[in-house]
Amino acid sequence: MSEPRRLVVRDAGLLASVQDLGRLGVGALGVSPSGAADWFSARAANRLVGNGDGCALIETTMNGATFEAIDPMTIAVTGADAPLWIGGKRKHSWRSLRVEAGDRIAIGPPASGLRSYLAVGGGVEVPEVLGSAATDVGGGFGGRRLATGDSLCVGAGSSERFSECEFEPGAILALRPPLRLRAVAGPDASRLGSAVVDELFAHAFRGSTRSSRQGLRLEGLAITGGESDSISAGVCAGCVQLPGDGSPIVLLAEHQTTGGYPVALCVITADIPLAAQVRPGDEVRFERIDRTGARDALTDAASRLRAVRAVATGATHDPDAARLGRGFAEGASS
Repeated sequence: MSEPRRLVVRDAGLLASVQDLGRLGVGALGVSPSGAADWFSARAANRLVGNGDGCALIETTMNGATFEAIDPMTIAVTGADAPLWIGGKRKHSWRSLRVEAGDRIAIGPPASGLRSYLAVGGGVEVPEVLGSAATDVGGGFGGRRLATGDSLCVGAGSSERFSECEFEPGAILALRPPLRLRAVAGPDASRLGSAVVDELFAHAFRGSTRSSRQGLRLEGLAITGGESDSISAGVCAGCVQLPGDGSPIVLLAEHQTTGGYPVALCVITADIPLAAQVRPGDEVRFERIDRTGARDALTDAASRLRAVRAVATGATHDPDAARLGRGFAEGASS
């Protein structure tokens, strides 16, 4: 039996962790789903290297990270608009790339966006907890929060063939602020009153330095006038909580399972990836959308995830490349 391929962390940056699409059906246990904060970019990276959407990969935060491939492998980097170098040479993100043994993969600080995703053909192999390889950073369990010097096993790729593929430019997330998060009224909107909800839609906010994988905290205008407490109820990614200080919180992948703050709005599933990419200081606005529009937006995200094409120059055409874009279904954030 051959030894597994390995990827070594040479610089873990601010925060790097192993993630997948999270844990299903564990909310009743008080366990967060966790998983990739930006589900669109994580799925896209896996598709570029021929993995299933839920394959484990690496999420980096803010200032990037550096890795060394101990063995040859295929990789892809998506997410934030960050510079990428392989073996000292500048490369494109949102594209599959061949990495040779000894090459260093360096993801730099992004010009826009916050989180990058590094997928490797065959996936990162870590023990699963409650059916997932996702790292619960706040809870400190599952997956793996990476540190400099860590060595990761890489699974066997689906094929030894390599054909470079990329996403159509129009399918890539546009992350330059102001970022508009489309939202519908939340379960507590009527209790808070139309004036409070209207203010949320009318004003611009800024990403806070207090944000985390649990939630995007917004600063700027304090929204007051509504009730600051409610009976604890279940929450999910996209819920916009309104605490007593009037500064909205958009819950992300590592959200708590219940919350006692009123939920004024719900950011639609298709825009949760944008919320996960807001940097401190970025301008953010909420934009009204109805439920039909929310479903259409998710359908559009599915279409963009299928927008994988073979690179025309310097690549051997692979007739199976189109399959990398298939497989998305409703419930994409789960």
